[in-house]
Amino acid sequence: SLPIEGGIEVAYKAELQAAPDYDAHLATIKERLNRLRSPFRSAEYFEVEQIIDPADTRARLCHWARLARRALRPGPVGFTYRP
Repeated sequence: SLPIEGGIEVAYKAELQAAPDYDAHLATIKERLNRLRSPFRSAEYFEVEQIIDPADTRARLCHWARLARRALRPGPVGFTYRP
């Protein structure tokens, strides 16, 4: 779901130059690619269970960090030869 505006003219240079109406063909390509870049489409493809609103990201990550910290046990993880 990255912005496509900067690379369309480079990626489709030959196709755009061969088109009878450069601007109309560019608009057609943009429209086609915009339909493919939906975050919901990407999430479905990669089997993402939930899409988080960017405004909620910090709160969710802080909550996850608190949960993870409680799960950690202090001390060595296992047997070690070092003192």
